[in-house]
Amino acid sequence: MTAGTIERPTFTGTEAQQALAEEIYQLMAAQGRLFAFDAPIRQTLQNLADFYARQRQMDPAEAARLIDEALRANDHIFMRQETNGDVVFVTSRRGRYVPPQVDTVHTFKQRLYEPENPLPVDDISVVVTTTRPALTTVEPVFISEYWQQQAGLIPVVVESTVETPVEPVAAAPEVVEPVSHSVLLEEERQEERQIASPAEPIPLNTVIMLPNGLQIDLRRPVDELMAQHGHALMSHLRAAIENDPLRRLVLFGNQAFPEAALVSFGKNDLRRISDYIKEVGEPLLDTQIIADIFYHNPRQSDYEVFRFALNYRLSREKDFEFVGIEGARLWSVRNLPAIGTKRVKASEMGQIAGYIEEGFDDSLAEQSAESIRTSGQVSHILTFFEWEYGILPLTRALAALLPQPLLADQRSAVLRFELPQHYVSTLVELRYPTGNRGGWLQGLDTLFHDYLVPGALITLMRTDDPRTFAITYEEQEETQDRLLVLDETKKTPKFTFANMSYACVVDTDMLVNQQQYGRLRNLKAFPMNERRKADLMLEHVFEIIGAPVGTRAEPKYAAAFETLFVALNVLRPASREYLTHLLTEGDDFTPDESRPGWWFYTPPPSLEQEEDEDQDDEDFDDEE
Repeated sequence: MTAGTIERPTFTGTEAQQALAEEIYQLMAAQGRLFAFDAPIRQTLQNLADFYARQRQMDPAEAARLIDEALRANDHIFMRQETNGDVVFVTSRRGRYVPPQVDTVHTFKQRLYEPENPLPVDDISVVVTTTRPALTTVEPVFISEYWQQQAGLIPVVVESTVETPVEPVAAAPEVVEPVSHSVLLEEERQEERQIASPAEPIPLNTVIMLPNGLQIDLRRPVDELMAQHGHALMSHLRAAIENDPLRRLVLFGNQAFPEAALVSFGKNDLRRISDYIKEVGEPLLDTQIIADIFYHNPRQSDYEVFRFALNYRLSREKDFEFVGIEGARLWSVRNLPAIGTKRVKASEMGQIAGYIEEGFDDSLAEQSAESIRTSGQVSHILTFFEWEYGILPLTRALAALLPQPLLADQRSAVLRFELPQHYVSTLVELRYPTGNRGGWLQGLDTLFHDYLVPGALITLMRTDDPRTFAITYEEQEETQDRLLVLDETKKTPKFTFANMSYACVVDTDMLVNQQQYGRLRNLKAFPMNERRKADLMLEHVFEIIGAPVGTRAEPKYAAAFETLFVALNVLRPASREYLTHLLTEGDDFTPDESRPGWWFYTPPPSLEQEEDEDQDDEDFDDEE
């Protein structure tokens, strides 16, 4: 047999052992497909067992036993070796591995060293080398789905957003002349494929198993599959693309394109994009960047590929931040003007809104998430904290209305909110929740202060533009009242009441005016890092707005639940469910059995009181 001739392997053993050995051979042959036919291909029993145990959901020890038995039954194909306690199987693309036999009886070196008239030793180093080149070998590597695809064991199904037209190929004319060299090569290739492939085609397994054990039959209609398992299939496909070692496809959002088809952007292009965003002073859409900088037209055939390439390349740059959503891909850079108030830091607001992520959210009590998504609007009553700082906590009701993040690591999105009744709009930043920190909307302070008051009934709704939302309210005759405000003109901020006029319909119980909540002027304007401590804020609110029902030595306060809710939302946002949790879990709060909805607060003894009590106890002991 000449070197390079392919032997068609014949598998032995039971039917199951033959099938398993044949599958392993194809897998190992795919790993060495770029090497010589007689190059050794090595794979450890541990790698094979781990792969088949994971693929077939079985015990790794049992998989190792079955593989070892199958390959031992085919030892004419697989050479079994034990190295440092590891079992290694060796084969080649020839169908078996034959270690090379080196004839050292009459070597070229001997003929040069031992002739009748030998050359000088210095000349031999120029003529021949005494080192032997290493043989090409395929070492054991981790078995991934890539090698399965190369071996044809699993189908490759990739849905791309690029539609490439397939032109018909004209049929080649029949050749009746003497066979040419190209025809001979093609016949050799066909013969090689026939020898390398098994006699019977391997049926493709149409059932896939997800990591959670769910089995899905891909022969079912696409609409039915996507309706039942759409999210799981997309997650599985995304994971397969991201784990591809060759990175043949790349992802941005829900789109996938071949990486080789994407254009590159140099440092000069990136600098032009960054300078343009800074010049405009706000995040820009990808379509605007393409039109104003690269003069690309949507009617061009490569527009979508170019647009995807721009978004993908910018997502890989640390100087750019994606702040867009599905349907509106915006990009921001560093040192842009901040959106919203600077009086509340992001870290502090995330902790303050953490009660939403803890499950104390009752925003869907009157309107379900499904109805919000269907109608595209949600109603809300402004609290004092929301009105003062232009911040809305991202409750489940708002989350059902607002867009979800497009990227997995996306921190925020920039939206536009407009007040159509006054033809004004403003940029708003949507901060998504992370971990145990809640999300929120910020940047609405100007709209709230100019046209609304605490307690206003507002409606937030979608528009035709995916990144634009509207805020509307019901108008009434202009009314004047003394409302609570935060005076920050002095060195120490303080709460006070001021004359204000408004023309919006309000919830009178939530309207923080002097007539109902006059005691709130005595609230302390705590720093934001202290306002995250909800239990301490509730105790302070109780002492300010509660009615004293105890004595000077043993103080005690009583307050209605709704009054506490309004007052607590002056210092920090809190839902009614969260307030109930604070009252029931607090050691110093007790319900008033005689008046439903009322609560008592008994402050713990201060340090001075405890010292006085200890001194009284010592005096009493001395007298005894």
